[in-house]
Amino acid sequence: MNGRIQRSGEQSAAYIEKTLLMMDLQKGQYFSLNAMATRIWELLEHPTTQAALVATLLVEYEVTAEVCSAEVETFLAELRQHNLLGDVA
Repeated sequence: MNGRIQRSGEQSAAYIEKTLLMMDLQKGQYFSLNAMATRIWELLEHPTTQAALVATLLVEYEVTAEVCSAEVETFLAELRQHNLLGDVA
């Protein structure tokens, strides 16, 4: 939870209203992100930690720490599964 992470790969992205649509250019896959997932993706532009993500989201959204931590962990796992998240030294 304290290791630094950052988004990886090349994605093309566009906002449509409050939804971020992304395409993984290497795999040709599309992803649609809700508001909180979009915010996490934005924060992952620069190296950060899972704990820092949760702390930021707790300030910006009305959500409990337990729910926020679980949602962040699930989303980060999905990003890793699609090779869209990497560890930073």
